[in-house]
Amino acid sequence: MNRLFMILFYLLLSVSISQARNIDELYLMSEEFPPYNYTENGEIKGTSIDLMDRILQKLHSKQNKNNIHILPWARAYNYLLKRENTVLFAMTRTQNREKLFKWVGPISTARNVLIARKARQIKISSVEDIQKYIVGAVRNDAGAQLLISEAGIQEETISLVSSAIQSIKMLNLDRIDLFAFDENVTAWLIKKNRLNPEDFETVFILQEGLHYFAFHQNTPDLIIENFQKALDEIKTQGEYDKILDRYLK
Repeated sequence: MNRLFMILFYLLLSVSISQARNIDELYLMSEEFPPYNYTENGEIKGTSIDLMDRILQKLHSKQNKNNIHILPWARAYNYLLKRENTVLFAMTRTQNREKLFKWVGPISTARNVLIARKARQIKISSVEDIQKYIVGAVRNDAGAQLLISEAGIQEETISLVSSAIQSIKMLNLDRIDLFAFDENVTAWLIKKNRLNPEDFETVFILQEGLHYFAFHQNTPDLIIENFQKALDEIKTQGEYDKILDRYLK
């Protein structure tokens, strides 16, 4: 009986060690997407950064938020598609992306909208109206993908850039008519870059959804399950709300 117990104990221990090793091998990626994930004075911070950091602690990983790589979205998205052991966040979970990745979450709400300058007095009542205008978006972002899948806009007609602030500056200079992006992030970036928030408005909602941690498709299910369990515990223990309040209030 004691021998059987010891065998089971060592089997469980080896699984645990293997699991921890797999987690430590994950390549963690994020982008400048405040207030969810961003750098400020050389420090990586944001709601999803703090959540990932806490999950790694709960899973006894050697990694922490200092191991998170802040990359341009299009590059990180491409890595996630092609390289095993990669994680990218915060990502809007959409129908087009559903089968491309494995998911842990939700970690925050997502509201992808069209932003315009108020002075332009642009009115959008349906997706068909969008095609009358020059629209900017971040390459491979949910906003860009929704323009193609939901509004039927040809990709080559979208003004695609590598960062949101590029599109916001273009919008401010009337080089584009509309910007498709997350509403909260756009508002944060407008203030951060000392533009007047009163000069801009949301003119159309493309989609309301949720942000997740997105894992490469070949990530073992056990890792996904353990990450999800750790996140669920963070939520039920009240830590999740405290993290959100730190950045969103």
